[in-house]
Amino acid sequence: MFRLHRLSKKKLSLALFAVGLIVSFAAAALPYPNPGESYIQTYYSDATRTQVVGERSYGHCGESYSWGTLKGYFTLSKVTCGTGGPEGAN
Repeated sequence: MFRLHRLSKKKLSLALFAVGLIVSFAAAALPYPNPGESYIQTYYSDATRTQVVGERSYGHCGESYSWGTLKGYFTLSKVTCGTGGPEGAN
């Protein structure tokens, strides 16, 4: 019984490590915005990218926001703005 318990702890540790690794790689894949830049991720229901199901914004142009379903297929758009914020947006 002790051996089975020890084996399951090893499996659990390995699974948690794998999940952490996957999450860190996914987070590292998104570009980091420079000053005067923001990114908008638009999420779609499937690979045809015809039905929008969510959106996420991050960066230095205006407030960050998110809505809807934030998983699956997405496109990434870069937005530039003046150094003073969204007033100077292009």
